[in-house]
Amino acid sequence: MVQQLFTQGFLFDFQTILDYGQSILSVAQELLKPLLENRPLNTKTVQAQMNRHFHGTAAEGTWQWKDAYEAVEVAQILYLRQKGYKLLLESPQTVLLELEKLVALCPTQTRRSEESVQLQQFSTPLPLAYLVAKSGFIQADDLILEPSDGTGLLAQMAKLHSASLMLNELAPDREKILRRLFPGTPLFSVNAEQINDYLVGKTQPSVVLMNPPFCASPKINSRNPDATKSHINSALQRLADGGRLVTITANWFSPANPSWRETFVRWHSEARVLMSVGVNGKVYSKPSYFG
Repeated sequence: MVQQLFTQGFLFDFQTILDYGQSILSVAQELLKPLLENRPLNTKTVQAQMNRHFHGTAAEGTWQWKDAYEAVEVAQILYLRQKGYKLLLESPQTVLLELEKLVALCPTQTRRSEESVQLQQFSTPLPLAYLVAKSGFIQADDLILEPSDGTGLLAQMAKLHSASLMLNELAPDREKILRRLFPGTPLFSVNAEQINDYLVGKTQPSVVLMNPPFCASPKINSRNPDATKSHINSALQRLADGGRLVTITANWFSPANPSWRETFVRWHSEARVLMSVGVNGKVYSKPSYFG
């Protein structure tokens, strides 16, 4: 019926009628089924489920492939909710191997939307999300802030440790997904470069897990090399005393880079850099198994 109203020129825009977050979740629930059976998730299956739950096709402009990729990531989150708790009881090597196998079952994200490129909306691959969460030494009594939450992959990794969450996501569509995935969880939609200012008076997190845009800022069309610094600086100010912050950054943003030495020296007055580890960029492509 929704499609019929849309094609006949209904009074309201199609996206007004459609519950975007619920539609993505509905697609993800279908995509979860082959993943649980250890079967590859091909683009034909993804496309069919998107057409079904969005009541139209990508060619008609009803959805974009970016939306489909969001649904695949949500399916990964649903997989973690079913198998993740037991998986974390295994050795780190086993966990990484199983997560790589899961990612390998999913389609490669080869098509980017203008928004995803402009705002550098590149989600955290599951194996890397696991390592980030593990580096935070998360305990059940921790409050985790994820300032640039995306579809919730990092947040779900933290949730597997039974921690509480505070989430933030500026992109409206992704915010709608998060509201469906994490109902009842505090969720904000602000520019995380000023998240401490926006959250004044709110509870301070004991752990921050983040994968901020490396050099992109909202409403700035050109490259902003200070974006990473702004994200980390504001998150540090929001972090509770004695808290831990784990972040993914570009390889050029490092205490070993003379261009950023002054920044890290200034941070040293309020925080200690305990570890800085280089990661091969191939982690963002199809898996090459850890071992």
